Amino acid sequence: MRVLCQIGRLVLFALAVDGEAGVRKALQMLRDELEAAMALSGCTSLKEITRDHVSTEGDRIFRSRL
Repeated sequence: MRVLCQIGRLVLFALAVDGEAGVRKALQMLRDELEAAMALSGCTSLKEITRDHVSTEGDRIFRSRL
């Protein structure tokens, strides 16, 4: 849910700064970032993304930071 709030804030900030053009640019940036992350993980479509590709904050709690 927190991610949706962050996307909503991004859209509102972009709208306030540059109107519709700002929102379009912000959403394009999100799309570009998603496509880059998918490429780095070896996924070529959204259907290929599984739970194995997603890590949550809870997954990192017990990892060593040494």
